[in-house]
Amino acid sequence: MRGPRIIPANLRQRRSLTLLQPLADKFLPFWLIFLRGWFLLPGTTILRRFAMAKLTPFGVELRKLRLDKDMRLLDLAAKLDQSTAFVSAIETGRKQIPDGYLHKISQAMNLSAEEIRRLRGAAEKTRKEVRVDNLRGEQRELVAAFARKLDDVPNDLMEALKKIVLKSIGGEAPFFRKRRGIVVPPMSTDKLRRFAEKIREVFVPNDHIEFPIMEVLEFKLNKIIPEFFIDVETAAVMGDDEGRVLAGSNSIIFREDVYEGACRGNRRDRFTACHEFAHFLMHRDVKFARSREDTDKIYTDSEWQADEFAGSLMLSSRHVHLFASSDAAAEACNMNPAAARVMWSKYVKEGRIK
Repeated sequence: MRGPRIIPANLRQRRSLTLLQPLADKFLPFWLIFLRGWFLLPGTTILRRFAMAKLTPFGVELRKLRLDKDMRLLDLAAKLDQSTAFVSAIETGRKQIPDGYLHKISQAMNLSAEEIRRLRGAAEKTRKEVRVDNLRGEQRELVAAFARKLDDVPNDLMEALKKIVLKSIGGEAPFFRKRRGIVVPPMSTDKLRRFAEKIREVFVPNDHIEFPIMEVLEFKLNKIIPEFFIDVETAAVMGDDEGRVLAGSNSIIFREDVYEGACRGNRRDRFTACHEFAHFLMHRDVKFARSREDTDKIYTDSEWQADEFAGSLMLSSRHVHLFASSDAAAEACNMNPAAARVMWSKYVKEGRIK
């Protein structure tokens, strides 16, 4: 059988490929026509891309990025320390996108910010499909039964299920949140202060005033908890939620504008990051809980605990005596003034400021 025609190097431009496409179709071996995806001729450039019907949106974007960087499945699998079958299964949708996979890929492939944005968008489209084929039989049955009976679920139970997702709501002021949190194991103000100081000791020197929350979340926390990663979702996905910590997860999810704002040093967004950090450290093991009622003590409220921890983390009880006013503390700690004033008044009542 006559072999495929070699394309000279000076004909590798897109226009030349378009002109040569009929010749390529004519001379390619019959079996090669049925291959899916890209195929290469020895010593030449790419001739054609066939439709990849079995790829998920994430798989399409990932494969495009991989091939643009001249990376084989084998190359990417080696960088990810995964099997080629596993990486291929992710691209084709046979396996779901694992937690932290986007972060690992972005590092392994040295992706630009724009490439990460495109890949994350493709992942969002892919995750809208909930696959149950890899669940055990009784799990699939439970999911199907729940979906059929969703309209019959009592409101109080639905609210309790929704509260499994811990959120920061846009527009709410720290310490003055309208939404009540879920009931969690009690923690006193003193315990929260001491816990925040212990966390500071782990990540920053004692004389470090401003707590570098995004540096901790991006680069330091995963050295202690290797499974941890930051996830960023668009405003279209997150809505009013500025951040989320899913029960049992290894990640903190930020709305895109909040994440970017915190990275740029926006004080309100930095507080939100500290607030979600508190949820991750203290509340992610809460599997099921109810909303706090009037009869429940405030120190059992997850939102109250997260605010108290975040305030203590940003304005340390060890440093507050160094400042002449709450405004001075806010400036030094890179903290939003409203939250700094609340913390200042609390420290005055606790006798930490004379």
